[in-house]
Amino acid sequence: MQGKPSAARDLAASLIVVMALALPFMPFPGDGAARMKVHFRTQASDKPQLLSTQTSRSVCRVMAAALSYDNPETGAFTRVKCLD
Repeated sequence: MQGKPSAARDLAASLIVVMALALPFMPFPGDGAARMKVHFRTQASDKPQLLSTQTSRSVCRVMAAALSYDNPETGAFTRVKCLD
């Protein structure tokens, strides 16, 4: 009998975590489109590459915060810019 409340709590907690992780990727009213530009260079490449796509502003902001980095030792970097 003790297993049931624990399983229900685990299920509720996992549902809350999944919803919280999906929240930035859900479309919101008034959340317009943004142009996302990604400049990156890997250790293997000599010159920087450019990738551009269109997505919602909220997704672009999440990607910019999660993916931007700079490694001065190897010269590799990723820079994400959101253009409205």
